[in-house]
Amino acid sequence: MTVRAGPSLWLLPPSHALWMPSGVVHEIAATGPVELRTLYIEPRAAGTMGAECRVLFVSPLLRELINRAMDLPRLYDRAGGRVMALLLQETARLPSRPLGLRMPADPRLARLCTLVLRDLSAQASIRKLGAAVGLSERSVIRLFPKETGLGFRAWLNQARLLKAFELFDAGRTVTSVALEVGYSTPGAFAKMFRRIMGKRPMQMRSGAVARA
Repeated sequence: MTVRAGPSLWLLPPSHALWMPSGVVHEIAATGPVELRTLYIEPRAAGTMGAECRVLFVSPLLRELINRAMDLPRLYDRAGGRVMALLLQETARLPSRPLGLRMPADPRLARLCTLVLRDLSAQASIRKLGAAVGLSERSVIRLFPKETGLGFRAWLNQARLLKAFELFDAGRTVTSVALEVGYSTPGAFAKMFRRIMGKRPMQMRSGAVARA
C-alpha cells in the first residue's frame, strides 16, 4: 500500500504502519487485496509521536495490541484504557523506517519520477529521462535537490529501497530483489542497502528487522 501525504510518498509493506498526525490530507493506493486497520488517537494523547508522518515496523506485540483494540467498544472501560495506553507506549518506542520518498512539485520532474518508479530495473540515463519530459541533464541535476531534498541518484536509491522492502515482505530472495530494483549483482545492491539501513539485506529478509 502506498500513501501520498503532501509532497511525500510512503510505502507500507504488510509488516509496517504509518503514523500520521491529525489534519494531514492524504490519499491511499493499494496493489492487490489489502486489509486495513486504522486507529484514531486524540492529539493530546499522542505524546512524543511527533508532527511528521513516519513509517513504523509493527512489532509482534503491537500487532496483537492493534487486533485487541479492534474488539474494544468505542467507549471502552478502564481495562480497555490499559490496552490503549500500552499500545501508545509500544508505538512511541518503535524506530522510524526510511520508507518515505519526497516527490517533486515541478510537473516535469514529477513525470520523470513517475517514469522511474514505473520500472526501477530500467537503466535509463539522466539525459534520456530528462529528454522524455523536456529537461536537459543539467536542469534535472540542478532542480532535483531543490524539489526533493536529494540528488537524483540518492532519490533513486531511496526509491529502490522502498521497493526492496515491499518485495522482501512478499518473500522474495535477495538476488531477485536486487535484479528487480535495477542492480546487476546482489553485492552492489547489498552495499547500497547496508549504507542506508546499517544492516545486510539478508538480516531484513530473515526477520531481523523485527528485533531492530
